[in-house]
Amino acid sequence: MAAQHEVGLFIDFENIRYGMINNFGVEPDPQALMEKARKYGPVAVAYAYADFTQHPALYRRKLEVAGITPRDVPRRSPDVAHKSSADMAMLMDIIDCLLDRPYVQTLVLMTGDSDFIRVTARARHRFGKHVVISGVPGSVSSDLIESADAYDPVGEQLAPVAAAAPQPDDDVRLIQLVVWLASHRPYMTFGFIRSHALSPHHGLGLTEDQVTDRLTEFKDRGVLIESYRPTDDGRTLRTLELNADHPAIMACAVLPMPNFEEGRLTRGLGSAPADEGGGVPAPDDDADGHLPGNGVWTASDGTTDNGSVRAPRVDDRTGETAEAASDVHVPISDEATAGGAEPG
Repeated sequence: MAAQHEVGLFIDFENIRYGMINNFGVEPDPQALMEKARKYGPVAVAYAYADFTQHPALYRRKLEVAGITPRDVPRRSPDVAHKSSADMAMLMDIIDCLLDRPYVQTLVLMTGDSDFIRVTARARHRFGKHVVISGVPGSVSSDLIESADAYDPVGEQLAPVAAAAPQPDDDVRLIQLVVWLASHRPYMTFGFIRSHALSPHHGLGLTEDQVTDRLTEFKDRGVLIESYRPTDDGRTLRTLELNADHPAIMACAVLPMPNFEEGRLTRGLGSAPADEGGGVPAPDDDADGHLPGNGVWTASDGTTDNGSVRAPRVDDRTGETAEAASDVHVPISDEATAGGAEPG
């Protein structure tokens, strides 16, 4: 007879490992992760998701010894160097567990990623499951915690690393810019931060690839936390929030803040009065200055967001700018979120 009240363990390994290293200065112990799940009952399924070519080889063996099956998910996004498809693989396995394993009554999701908010709520309210979020303190979305039945943090007994850990100058300047942007806007998107980081007004001197790589790394380390914000026209905007408790943010807080220049931003055609945050509001603009259409922010000197005169990058399939497609989500059904593109 099948065991009652079994447990399903799903580990966003990249999220957990980077969170442990950056917040506590230690590597995760797969045995401890399994023991945490076993508190809730016998573990029927246990998977860990990552591109394991980017992690020490010993982790495959350690996970298997602990009874956790490593799911190797290679990086497949050509425009974001540090993003794999691990989240999607984990999401699909959770759904399979909900449909095919009725005796699994408790789901332990070891992640802090807000991408799992909807499946967490669905598992509770439609399938009657008990969902426990086990993320690394300082790297967990508050909305994700609220969507679950319980929060059982990983590494809660460890002491945080020193707040004043040294960082490369470029990283410090970029974090300071993000802190400054957060103080001037009600919310931020990945594309909005990237555009300002590339602006000649702020003088960071980074290439587009360098900015994209660093912002993605900040997400992996928990410096920036993904969240979602509904728009008036029914879309869902993927946003980024500062993790004020992260050591990198705390370290920057004690440093003198550079005098970042908002600049007078206008549309590529004409100009309009700036709002209180320095951007130009328009009926089809998002509140953070992100353009969902084919427009591109242009400085008063005629340069675009990366300092060169150019046309906006347009997706050949959708006719949208690349910046728009990265942050806007369209609700397509109750069962799945959209793939990050605006309706054509």
